Amino acid sequence: MALFSMRVQQIRRSAGQSPVAAAAYRSGERLYDARQDMTHDYTRKTGVVHKEIMLPDNAPAWARRLDRGSLWNMVDKRERRKDAQTAREIRIMIPRELDPAARVALVRDFVKRNFVDLGMIADLAVHCPLAADGKEQPHAHVMLTMRPLTGDGFGEKSRHDWVPDPTGRTHPDGRPVMVESNAGSWNSAAYYERCRADWEATANTALERAGSAERIDRRSYLERGLARFPEPYLGVAMHLRELHGVMKERFGQFQVARHYRAVEARAKAAFNRLGDSPTRVGEAVRMAQRFHGWFDRMTTALASEPPMGREQAKPSPGRER
Repeated sequence: MALFSMRVQQIRRSAGQSPVAAAAYRSGERLYDARQDMTHDYTRKTGVVHKEIMLPDNAPAWARRLDRGSLWNMVDKRERRKDAQTAREIRIMIPRELDPAARVALVRDFVKRNFVDLGMIADLAVHCPLAADGKEQPHAHVMLTMRPLTGDGFGEKSRHDWVPDPTGRTHPDGRPVMVESNAGSWNSAAYYERCRADWEATANTALERAGSAERIDRRSYLERGLARFPEPYLGVAMHLRELHGVMKERFGQFQVARHYRAVEARAKAAFNRLGDSPTRVGEAVRMAQRFHGWFDRMTTALASEPPMGREQAKPSPGRER
């Protein structure tokens, strides 16, 4: 069953995120992060079936010389604020009904028309892990730059504000309807709704071309008139499933450590009580001496007695041959 899913998020410095780390993870590469002075190594990551950096046709010469590490380090260096948004990521579910080559061609066409042709640099990575049903789960991670290209670097971000509708529309209570001042902004909600519509049309065209009867639909169940509850997003749950074995081991170690800490605390408390009262110390010593004396007496008594069953082990005269 073909499903529609397109999630948009920002790589935010205020959340402790780094565009270099994000690019390393999505591409399965080892990249050095200059701002954090550390290396992010995801070369052991599996499931990355395609990756590339897509540049606008009019990209300057300096941009064409960038590799993945140089690109995202330059993007990160350009931002000055500690709460800066350094990159944008689009996560797109690809219909599994398409063959691997058609999946890559579909995503490349969509990314070029909707993002790269507008002046963004796109870092595309196509993943194909196994889903919960044991089948392929192809999806694409598209990291996008947020500043236009100039002759020697990145320019100013395209922004917008919310302003009253110029046509004078109002809500029933009289409040003005607010609209975006710059509909062409790369942050515009209307722009990304157009991208969602284009992905739906592009993917359905590819499915029809492949001879599949499946189609994707960006509308909600309510908008389609379907009496069904939407399924929750299980991204975090899938990560927790992968960590299940590790968590079991760590929890066992935690239980052992907590037990021995409790034993240590009780032993320290007992020694403190003995130290506070000389009488208790003497009682403890006398008890230990009585125990050792009793143990020695029992050992001596057992050594002096004949082994049990010795008399019964002697052969009877009537049975001698």
